[in-house]
Amino acid sequence: MPKTQPQIQIYDILKREHEEVSELLHQLKEAKGNAALKLFAEIQLKLVPHSRGEETTVYSRLLGERSASEKIRVSLEEHRQVDVLLEELATMSPRDEEWSAKVHVLADMVGHHVDEEEGELFPMARAVLSDREAAQVAQEYEQARDEAMQAMTAVEEGEEVEEGEEEERGAA
Repeated sequence: MPKTQPQIQIYDILKREHEEVSELLHQLKEAKGNAALKLFAEIQLKLVPHSRGEETTVYSRLLGERSASEKIRVSLEEHRQVDVLLEELATMSPRDEEWSAKVHVLADMVGHHVDEEEGELFPMARAVLSDREAAQVAQEYEQARDEAMQAMTAVEEGEEVEEGEEEERGAA
């Protein structure tokens, strides 16, 4: 009888993505100029879909669990605060006086959130979700994350088209 591969669970995916974002944030704290802008754009494109995916799959699944509901509410608020900081940084240049401070606060906020999520929320989720359910949530998460990423890139591409149209109109 062939051995079946264990299904990837949500915890594995989230931990891997947490590590990727953590490394990018570490690089961003040291980066300058265009390199900082490119890293920031990459972080946004990873972090925002990651958050939306967590919210629509993991968090929504655990919100009804008495043991996890308060932790989920805190996590949702942390996501909201990270979104605000990302929006502020998106309007800034790495040359701005507050850029470095905001990047450090972002890295600290994300690091704190990840520590709590992996240290407190994952064990709560493991107590509630069977291995099969955790694998199902992983699939749902990947779909939600990918849809959020596609929506972000579609908006960015739409903005580029609008800017190009304005330049064409100005030249006419």
